[in-house]
Amino acid sequence: MAMAASNKSLLDEVTEDFLSCSICLEIYKNPKVLPCLHTYCQQCLRQRQLSTDHPPVCETCQEKTATHRCVDCSQFCCDVCVTVHERIPSLRSHEVLTIDKYRYREIQSRGHLKVQSKVFCSVHKDSHLEFYCDTCQVPVCYKCTIVKHRVPEHVHRDLQEVADEYKTQLKEMLGQLKMKEKQVEEEKATAESTREEIRNQCEAEKEKVKRRAKEVIESVKREEKMLIDALDESARIELKDAAMNIDEREFRHGNIVSTHHYLQTLVHHGNAVHLLSTKPETTKRIKEMVAMETIPHISHDITEFKARSDLATLVGVIKSDVCPSKCTVENIPKQLMKGESVKLLITTRDSRGKQIIPHQNIQVKTKTHDASWETIDVTDTNNGTYHVTITGKIEGKKLVAMTIGNQHIPGSPFHIPVIRGLVQTMGKAGSEGELSNPWGITINKHGDFVTADFRNNRVVIHDRDGNYKQSFTFTGQFAETFTPLDVVISDDNEYFMTDINNNQIVVSDEYGKLIRKFRSSEIDNPRGIAINPVTKNVYVSEWSKHCIRKYTQGGVYIKSFGKSGDKQGEFHKPYLLAINSKGMVYVPDCFNHRIQVFNSDDQFMFEFSSTGDSRMSRSKGVAVDKNDYVYVSSDDKVTKHDSYGQFICKIDSDKDGLSYPFGVAVCNDGRIAVVDRGNNCIKVFVE
Repeated sequence: MAMAASNKSLLDEVTEDFLSCSICLEIYKNPKVLPCLHTYCQQCLRQRQLSTDHPPVCETCQEKTATHRCVDCSQFCCDVCVTVHERIPSLRSHEVLTIDKYRYREIQSRGHLKVQSKVFCSVHKDSHLEFYCDTCQVPVCYKCTIVKHRVPEHVHRDLQEVADEYKTQLKEMLGQLKMKEKQVEEEKATAESTREEIRNQCEAEKEKVKRRAKEVIESVKREEKMLIDALDESARIELKDAAMNIDEREFRHGNIVSTHHYLQTLVHHGNAVHLLSTKPETTKRIKEMVAMETIPHISHDITEFKARSDLATLVGVIKSDVCPSKCTVENIPKQLMKGESVKLLITTRDSRGKQIIPHQNIQVKTKTHDASWETIDVTDTNNGTYHVTITGKIEGKKLVAMTIGNQHIPGSPFHIPVIRGLVQTMGKAGSEGELSNPWGITINKHGDFVTADFRNNRVVIHDRDGNYKQSFTFTGQFAETFTPLDVVISDDNEYFMTDINNNQIVVSDEYGKLIRKFRSSEIDNPRGIAINPVTKNVYVSEWSKHCIRKYTQGGVYIKSFGKSGDKQGEFHKPYLLAINSKGMVYVPDCFNHRIQVFNSDDQFMFEFSSTGDSRMSRSKGVAVDKNDYVYVSSDDKVTKHDSYGQFICKIDSDKDGLSYPFGVAVCNDGRIAVVDRGNNCIKVFVE
């Protein structure tokens, strides 16, 4: 603040001393510099010099009105004094003008001064300054050039010549100054604009604060009313119960008092007949009242307000005593597949069964076999419900214990079997989605199983639970009956299907509406189909031509690779291929009993055929999961390999009865779907 005040004071001094006209006492307006180097406003000069209201006075006699002006002496003279002035020999060379002529010559267009008086040397008072000493950079008179500014030590030039030269330089510098002036003006305008933006932004943000504060206040008021209403309702119910309890006690008390009063009267005033005639009834009534069960003490749930501020509430919540026996758990599964997760919903309730937020903590623990108990995270939804996710990590019986205030919820601990191996079969004979000679399979974005149902001339969809959903048949849309062998789904959710009967690729939406189809002279007996996630190109295996064709998703043919043979890069009946996340192409080379692997540039990389203790036999289908593990179907079994083909394990077991497995697909949850062509169904395994 001190620095700012100091700068302002300095600016005021500069403005007053250098930028104010001494005639009008205001900031210069169109300033003009006189020969004496004084500066005035152009308008002030004109008014001052042309004014007839104040004629100049002779500066010699100081009495008469001046009629002339000596340019060299810079003095006004009257008629008498000018005569004397002209008679002095040393002054005869001076230029003397009448007042009118002086005024005419002095101020012309734009106010430039045309009459200039001679300036005398400060050392030699009677000598005019006529020269300029370049060495000392000062104006000098003729005598100075002889005395203090002698040549050759000093270089002299004509004063007017140097002045003209400097004027030229000044004009150039004035141009630069003008540019700087414009730049500073623009910077000033920008600064002013920024200042205005800051003010406007500040006002806008202040309005946001006010609006948000108003919203919060209204929200707090609504929450306040809700909480107070909840407390009132809880109190109303508790008070009603208390009133009923009091009424019952009063009724019992009244009966006892009445009986006591009757018996007391009978004892004091009744005769022997009265006493003995009521003996059985009186004795029975007294025994009943003495044996009457005591009504339990009035109890009530503790309801209290807990201050809290978070995403769910700004004020707080009402918490009550929970009744564990009234709490419920939803979505308990009958069984879990290994690796599968399920979300459970816990609802906390009071003794009347009303959903409440409890004082007590909820704890969930799980364990399998002889393992120790493991605490599971519980997600509080801040309304009396809680979410818990449990996962089947190990095969066997999983125990899930849920307690509230160290008391178990009804049904806890829950016993949930965790299973692996063959967990599901779908599409069997007699069902709506019955399959006949199925081939390829894939999983759509909903987790449904999409299967090429060869003999039924359709693509059929089952949901994740095995229920039939819909089919694609394209009846009457092609020259021959639509007969699919394989299906793949693009990132744009378009379904690409190989149609062997028409030697074409059919593309539809997820509802089976035809989008386009493409075929070319190259396509002959297409079997498998896959889409490269890196290049987005479509790969089609040709069974009879022993090669792989490449197309754009629009259907433009790119190239082919491979030929008949058993060498690297050669095929003998390629089947249902797959491509991993890095664009590596896995081709089941069926009758060469191997899987060949190529990069996205169609270069052979490696091959593999081991299935552990034996060699692959007639490989039919390949699938790749999200971690690039490879699953291969061959005669009567499905095996798992790493991305380099190293055998890991067998997926099925002998008791699963796989017969002629073909297509393979991996679900989002890790389940492995296998087309069991020999049994006309789909079998789902958990590893």
